[in-house]
Amino acid sequence: MRIAEGVTLVSPTLDAERARRIIREANPFLTGQHLAYPSDHDGPQVHLEAYFSTEAIVQLSECASWLVEDVAAWMTAKELRPQCIFAPGTGAVRVFVERLSKAVGAKPVYLETKPSGRFGNTTEGSVPTDASVLTFNLTSLTGGRCIGFRLPEAAIRAGGHVIGTAAIALGTSPLNEELRNRFSDNLYIAFHVAVTNHNPDACPANAPGLRPWQEANAEIIARLERSSP
Repeated sequence: MRIAEGVTLVSPTLDAERARRIIREANPFLTGQHLAYPSDHDGPQVHLEAYFSTEAIVQLSECASWLVEDVAAWMTAKELRPQCIFAPGTGAVRVFVERLSKAVGAKPVYLETKPSGRFGNTTEGSVPTDASVLTFNLTSLTGGRCIGFRLPEAAIRAGGHVIGTAAIALGTSPLNEELRNRFSDNLYIAFHVAVTNHNPDACPANAPGLRPWQEANAEIIARLERSSP
């Protein structure tokens, strides 16, 4: 169900009016961009044509609560009872995961995440051997690479058993189909967003206009703060 320009509601259990309010009040979608993600050159990088800031959504407590409730309801419906929620260690993700972990009685474990957006190799918190794990990220704009591959693989290396994966927003990429194939019965997505990514050598935009993705995120947060009473 399309609820705003470039935003489609995917979760069948998230009330459509609540979903519209989340997008209207957080105003998280910024189009017409040319962004580098990650913003360093220490590995593969993609260029984004837009940015969707779930970080902005998390700043609105009521909106975040609705999404926490919906993820928890999905887990209950799927009979998923993870012992750990394994997620990137960024500030906004931590805020959401702490609330979700309390709601479902799971332990949060965080993967090192560099300021550029690139994952590191260390974890904060331990995963008990063969513990059931739900991997989670607020946003997967590169088509599920993080929630479909990087986070599950890191959770397995840490000793866990991945039983599902989830994100609030999923961008557009050929990887989406691989993500759905890998987690066909245990994948949660709240919103599909029209954020297309390109390999740098095939990007149609002009390279001199490239910006770090953090600049777009900061613009959205600033816009939200200006509109708040």
